[in-house]
Amino acid sequence: MPPNPIDAKTKKESPLYRKIADTLLSGIRDGLFPVGSLLPGELELIERFSSSRHTIREALRVLEDMGIVKRQRGRGTLVISTEARPSFVQAVRDPRELFTYPENSAFRVLVEGRVADEDHWPSKIGEGVDENWARIAGLRTLHDGSPFCWTDIYVLPDYAAIAQQLGRTKRPVYEQIAETFGETVQRISVEICAGSLTGSRAKALQVDEGTPSLVLYRRYCGNGNRLFEVSVTEHPADSFSYSLEFNRGWQAAEHWSWSK
Repeated sequence: MPPNPIDAKTKKESPLYRKIADTLLSGIRDGLFPVGSLLPGELELIERFSSSRHTIREALRVLEDMGIVKRQRGRGTLVISTEARPSFVQAVRDPRELFTYPENSAFRVLVEGRVADEDHWPSKIGEGVDENWARIAGLRTLHDGSPFCWTDIYVLPDYAAIAQQLGRTKRPVYEQIAETFGETVQRISVEICAGSLTGSRAKALQVDEGTPSLVLYRRYCGNGNRLFEVSVTEHPADSFSYSLEFNRGWQAAEHWSWSK
């Protein structure tokens, strides 16, 4: 495949690691580094491009993210393809972007206790949560007091005091835990599934028994990848919507222009 021309302005503005990745990809596509062969080692690339080890590694990371090469410790960088695999990404700069609630909403704590005090707690909470964890539950309401979701928040026993701060601020619980107890959010997992509202939750949300619902499970891991919070939020199905927008990432071939 013939290389695509690079616009002079684009080339001038490209960072060095992009230009190096550009050159290496051209060599791969031109057969200088065929599939199954190894790229030159880091030291040789540093000398060839008069660059730093960090810059070379960033260039190789770009090619690896594109699915062009595979870096193998102790062996080198193996060429595995001449074409980039498609990549669609959603950029999230802050965990709050995952799910946002109306500015005029507030969380009202109705229950404080331990997991052991709950008659039935969701099995989807999974490993890491036991009966000693603290449970904080309540309603999120709009400015006129109308409820739109029920939330159960489970936190490590050492963080149970965070319940005293809820309702006083609109900041997410994980943020308050991070600030109060020195946690750092390292990983967040989210699961959305269907459910139905029954019992006290249906009554609190002012809907009929059996009303379809959407349930969000969020698990927050912090220092040392330790699970420190799980939240379970249940919305009547007709009061919840969630949209995603994915943009074709820079890893996709069309986003790049290549030359020798």
